[in-house]
Amino acid sequence: MSKELSDFISSKNIVMDLNAKTKDEAIKQLSLILKKNGNVSDSDAFYKDVLKRESMTTTGIGNNIAIPHGKSSFVTDTTMLFAKNKVPLEWNSLDGSKVNIIFLMAVSPDAIGNAHLKMLAKLSGKLMDDEFVSAIKEAKTTDRILEIIKG
Repeated sequence: MSKELSDFISSKNIVMDLNAKTKDEAIKQLSLILKKNGNVSDSDAFYKDVLKRESMTTTGIGNNIAIPHGKSSFVTDTTMLFAKNKVPLEWNSLDGSKVNIIFLMAVSPDAIGNAHLKMLAKLSGKLMDDEFVSAIKEAKTTDRILEIIKG
């Protein structure tokens, strides 16, 4: 059965009021949330794996959105976390825009098949849709974000 984007994200992994001042701080705070929610076993090690991936190429895809991701042996449960930061952050985005919408993917190397590629493909498809992007930017509650992602 084909997984939907909503299969990768749960309400506990939606953060509506992240208060990070830098990209690294955002990734660090989100790594801690994933640890607290049981998706990663070591938040610091996962954070370092995400930064390693960030150093290869930017995950700021433009339109104020970033999709950082870490394939890490510290991920216990492949998942995606959605966060909206209070202030736009410098992210070296492809279009130069600052980022305040973050989709952080945490991927276990043991994930069956290419779960993260499927997750990325589903998300990328949604992010091509201007209505989807406008809706997530305007959404004010966790329930609304889940509703939009379920589509």
